[in-house]
Amino acid sequence: MGQAPLITGALAILWLACFYLLGLGLLILINRERAHRFLAAFAQTTRANWIESLLRMVVGIALVIAAPVLDHSALARLFGTFLAGTALLFVLLPGLHQRFAAPAVAWAAPFLPVLGVASIAMALMLGLYLA
Repeated sequence: MGQAPLITGALAILWLACFYLLGLGLLILINRERAHRFLAAFAQTTRANWIESLLRMVVGIALVIAAPVLDHSALARLFGTFLAGTALLFVLLPGLHQRFAAPAVAWAAPFLPVLGVASIAMALMLGLYLA
């Protein structure tokens, strides 16, 4: 049996992340106000911080697990470790995450259409990378 089911599960998680990025990008382009409210809610409560951090950690660990079957596996492992490590940092220092998130969203608000296109582009690149 080996690691095949684990790698398959990790790849499924990465595909879900791909669809999340695609959906986020479309939301930003279709309904800018709703997207701004969604992004502004990031790290604003302890619950939101935990959910974001958990999802970030899951995607990071999925990248590390799937790395052996991906092209440029060292890069996938490095980026996955970065995502998981920063998720742990956000859990341990939630105030830091909140102090970073609120000004970042306010700064990015005028550039939401660009972020929408960038999110769609990242989804496409991740999808092509996984395919």
